[in-house]
Parts: sequence; structure tokens; C-alpha cells
Amino acid sequence: MSTGQGRTPTTQELADARRSAKLAAGNGFPPGVCPYDPRNADEQALATVWVATYSDALPDDTAAGGREEKA
Repeated sequence: MSTGQGRTPTTQELADARRSAKLAAGNGFPPGVCPYDPRNADEQALATVWVATYSDALPDDTAAGGREEKA
């Protein structure tokens, strides 16, 4: 019987999620490329880590939602 709780990700899985998010943000991919499904209990923690790392890794000029030219 399932309790609705997902399993705890391993240290390696968390590191992989962070690495993937940093690469995606650095290469200009949209957040929709997250490889983890937050609706899947086993992937919720990984999805959360991925999105947080992606947001933190965005270049400053895109953090506000668009690239702005600097004078």
C-alpha cells in the first residue's frame, strides 16, 4: 500500500539533477525541459531541486524574463 510519499533520492541523483539544471539554464533552454515529473511521487524531490537550481543558474540578464541589452 502506497502512502503517497516518494522515495528519497540518492546523493548522485541530486547531483545529476543539479548538473542537468545548470546545463539547461546555461544553454538557454526553457524550464519546461525539466526531465523530472513533479506529479510522480518518486520524482518530486528531484523536480524541486532541478527547478530551484535552474532558477539560481539563470544568467542575470534573463532572470527578469527576457534578455535586455545593456548600454
